[in-house]
Amino acid sequence: MSQDEDLRQRKPWAPRMRDRIDMNMEVRDMNLPFAIQFDGVARSDAVEDFARSRVEYLERHFADLTGCRVTISREARHGQTGGFFSARVAMTLPGRELIVSHAHEHDAYIALRDAFDAINRRLEDSQQIRRGRVKHHATLTHRDGDDTGGE
Repeated sequence: MSQDEDLRQRKPWAPRMRDRIDMNMEVRDMNLPFAIQFDGVARSDAVEDFARSRVEYLERHFADLTGCRVTISREARHGQTGGFFSARVAMTLPGRELIVSHAHEHDAYIALRDAFDAINRRLEDSQQIRRGRVKHHATLTHRDGDDTGGE
């Protein structure tokens, strides 16, 4: 059998497999309370959609989240024109809250992306600690007496 015949035989399966995968995909709506606030920045649907998609990602991977607040602001610099964008993400978990802030000079998306990346790392770390999957370092013991080694 030539390679072309082999490809023709496989081709009819591709649409059926794609349809089967699409049928089994579950579409979930975001259940996590989500609030976004713009301070000194015009409200943008694109930025809000970007933040909402990142929150949906976190909600899928961390089941114990109970709320999320996102603030995007434009901060002024003393004596200079322009400013920088600041993004603050606060994720609420049972009994505590994780807060991360990041800033970027030119782009609100980069500040928001960096803040969500940092909160993702903090959530992963807290999940590892909760599951007991952390390294425990040996404790150092100190000798009695002086540390100079002299007499």
